Amino acid sequence: MNETHKNVRVTIYGREYEIKGSEDDEYIHKLADYVDSTMRNIAEKTQIIAVDRIAILAALNIADEMHRQRRLFEENITRLEQELQEALNIAIEKS
Repeated sequence: MNETHKNVRVTIYGREYEIKGSEDDEYIHKLADYVDSTMRNIAEKTQIIAVDRIAILAALNIADEMHRQRRLFEENITRLEQELQEALNIAIEKS
């Protein structure tokens, strides 16, 4: 499959970046807005002015969010698998 890659111009924390990707413009802008918002929140709460430090803290916060969501997803999958197995066992016992 041949994916089309295009350049999308976004602004993150006052700087413009050209992002090359296969996702639609709206999705890339949504991601950039999220990164921008995360960086601005960190800068506001910590009074850190070094952009590289703000970016690293934002990356760590976003990675933490992702890992927490992944763990929650995996826990839900495990719970659903157990419930399904229990339902199958009950159905087999009744037949």
